[in-house]
Amino acid sequence: MLLDFPLLTISLIVPLLGGVVTYLIPNDKLARWVAVGFSLVPLALSILLVLAFLPDQWVSLAEHGEYRGWEEHAWVYQVGIDYRVGVDGLSVLLVFLTALLTPLAMAVSWDEHHRPREFFALFLFMETTLLGVFVSLDFFLFFLFWEASLIPMYFLIAVWGGPRKRYAAIKFFLYTQAASLLVLLGIFGLYFYGGTFDMTKLIENADTAVPAGAIQAGLFLAFLVGFGAKLPTFPLHTWLPDAHVEAPTGGSVMLAGVLLKLGGYGLFRVNVQMLPDAAVDLAWLVALLGIVSIVYGAIVCIAQEDLKRLVAFSSVSHMGFVTLGLAAGVHGSAGAATAGDVPVGVLTGYAGAVFQLFAHGLISAALFMLAGSLGHRLGTRNISELGGIAAKTPVTTTFLMIAFLASLGLPGLVGFVAEISIFIGVFAAFGWIVLIPILSVVLTAAYYLWAAQRAVFGPLNPRWSDAKDLHRFETIPLAVLSVLFVVFGIFAFTFLEIVMRYTEHSLGVG
Repeated sequence: MLLDFPLLTISLIVPLLGGVVTYLIPNDKLARWVAVGFSLVPLALSILLVLAFLPDQWVSLAEHGEYRGWEEHAWVYQVGIDYRVGVDGLSVLLVFLTALLTPLAMAVSWDEHHRPREFFALFLFMETTLLGVFVSLDFFLFFLFWEASLIPMYFLIAVWGGPRKRYAAIKFFLYTQAASLLVLLGIFGLYFYGGTFDMTKLIENADTAVPAGAIQAGLFLAFLVGFGAKLPTFPLHTWLPDAHVEAPTGGSVMLAGVLLKLGGYGLFRVNVQMLPDAAVDLAWLVALLGIVSIVYGAIVCIAQEDLKRLVAFSSVSHMGFVTLGLAAGVHGSAGAATAGDVPVGVLTGYAGAVFQLFAHGLISAALFMLAGSLGHRLGTRNISELGGIAAKTPVTTTFLMIAFLASLGLPGLVGFVAEISIFIGVFAAFGWIVLIPILSVVLTAAYYLWAAQRAVFGPLNPRWSDAKDLHRFETIPLAVLSVLFVVFGIFAFTFLEIVMRYTEHSLGVG
């Protein structure tokens, strides 16, 4: 099936238009339905994108090298800025993730009664900015969407957040703005040496565009800090727990599910593909940050009492797997000319790191939905106060255990495939260093199972004798995510094949 309409442009315009319409509708109930309706259009189009990348290629789109859905139009020709968009094996699953979580985040927030029109409109505006980052192939356009993505999340936290919402919102904004400044400086550095904002040309000419050595290393470090703060990686993570604790449930879903992925996407797209020599030279630093993040996040999780803070710190640990898998792929493939020269495990680990971005997006979204739901209905997210609620909230408990098991890497669920692939890659590249992240899985199991034991099992706390279970508007998004845990867990290698094609191209062996 050949599609020749501007699929990506429509995906960007529809939620933007939907946000305006939602804001202008005077009826709050109707505004909710209109917002969700508009968000379903990018979701449908993102599914077509995924179908275009499947091995049988069920859908055919405009192509340009590794990119599908390609569109290019002159914009500010005086300085070489163009409207250039496309997706490849790195971005296609992240586009689908963004388009999926937006309507689910709005659905789980269905009972929001404080300025609901503005609330739901912000989700649609945020969807446009997030999709824009993933599909942009011009650096000016990329940075425009990158900066704009901060604004909706800032207001979601500052207006609809918890008791310390202003502090959390300002901290979120200042940290991410400081990181963005380094990203902007890095972009200007690439433009100065590469002579273009065209990201595809900077990738094609990566071996010669920026001089190897101190200059390339400096740009690599600027991007590493800028993207690492958004990921976030240790020690640039301190804004994350506060932002999550104070954010409304839907905001936490988008923050953990998608916004964190912007940093990981930038590391793969820019640090590895545009600065390959520095990536090889500094792979040890990226690996070290990954290992520290994995272990630190897991240890800190054990001490958490607030369920949202536990999930937030678990994100620091799980994003450490991304940077570690990235470093293993770069280090293990250094000097190789073809894919045959690279151990299969190395390629698998790098692809697993990309897939971890997607897997964590699904899992963290479900965990924050559940933490937010418990907080709203019971008035507390304190793990030690929740004891025994399984007897009164069996549906909540079922979904919570599924999400916990997916996050700790139970075989058959989406988290397992990503993590086992990374372990294989780390062993192939770094040898027995892999024991450190493997042992962290024990810590992950410990803090999740301990939290489950204290929060939902055991004797019932008399305070929860009248506790209510999930509402329908909460059950449906969680059911969708739980099904996808299984679908992407069982058929993961079909989708890993998409990522593997990108992996070979990214590492220069394709």
